[in-house]
Amino acid sequence: MEFFSYVSIQNIYKSSRINKNMDVFDAYKLLLESEEFQDFVKNEEGYYLVHAYLMEEKDKVPTWEFGFYNENKDRITVFQTEPIKRLPEEEVFKEAQTINKLELDKVKISLSDANLTVEAVRQEKYKSEMIMKKINILQSLHKQVWNITLISTAFNIINVKIDSETGDVISSNIQSIMNLGVRDM
Repeated sequence: MEFFSYVSIQNIYKSSRINKNMDVFDAYKLLLESEEFQDFVKNEEGYYLVHAYLMEEKDKVPTWEFGFYNENKDRITVFQTEPIKRLPEEEVFKEAQTINKLELDKVKISLSDANLTVEAVRQEKYKSEMIMKKINILQSLHKQVWNITLISTAFNIINVKIDSETGDVISSNIQSIMNLGVRDM
């Protein structure tokens, strides 16, 4: 299995801007050092990191989740942090034939910096939307991105994709939750 060593994580720390809250690098380090994850690494082969996920909503403590994909099994195993917990292996929701590896050492923009950019986009384009939930996903699509989704009190979904290396906004859009899954008749 290909994971980061403790030294790799420390080098990532030095090259990134970490905020006071648990950042993706803090959470990943916590996971790597856990007994449950070490058992997974010893007993499973062919898995690689594909996403880091954090949902934020009022009155709930956010916890990072990390997904590890096995191409041969076409399955994903997710670990939660705080406390460390391995979730049951699942089928994969994907559009492409395979899922790209997430390389944390290439991430230069912290989640807090990405969220500042998302807020600037919201203020500029979607100012009237009041946000009740935020879903943060670090993943590799055609490039590595912070894929951040805001859900508003008006049941609109704002999605902003930010290049995790440069901080550039790749795309932003809004759609109503009511339009999801609606097909032309």
